[in-house]
Amino acid sequence: MEIIFVLAIIAILTAAILPPALERITEAKVDGSIGQAQMILQICEIARTKALTTSVDAQGRYTHTYGSLDNWASTTVLQSKLTTNYHIPTKNALDTQILVKFDAARCYVAVDLPFLQSDYGGYLTETVGGKTRVIVTARIKNSAYPSWVVNQKRILHDEETR
Repeated sequence: MEIIFVLAIIAILTAAILPPALERITEAKVDGSIGQAQMILQICEIARTKALTTSVDAQGRYTHTYGSLDNWASTTVLQSKLTTNYHIPTKNALDTQILVKFDAARCYVAVDLPFLQSDYGGYLTETVGGKTRVIVTARIKNSAYPSWVVNQKRILHDEETR
């Protein structure tokens, strides 16, 4: 009889304590995954700005060719655009695949959350499969020069850079 009473008390305590503890664990995993995405973002910037080929025309103007990653892809695709000096994980703390993409302006790293919530932590979000995808990205860096100076330099050098 006493054992049943003790087990009932343990069950009640477990029911009261377990959900908040699991919520805190999930929140810590999300924060860790977003932090990991911010680290991968720096590596993605290296791949985005790495010139694949460079050619010089008769007037001495340089033309650079950059890689592209327009759609969400696994970090293994990003790894293939870099040297072997970089080790990029494929899964995050939430055990979901880390996705990356980039354009001429910046890189994007996605963290798929196990729940649906808009505006998570002030990051860009989108809904994918009924769950939230947090998109970690860097702000576009502005030059220390006024925009007209930057444009004049590009015209003078006839160069498009990332």
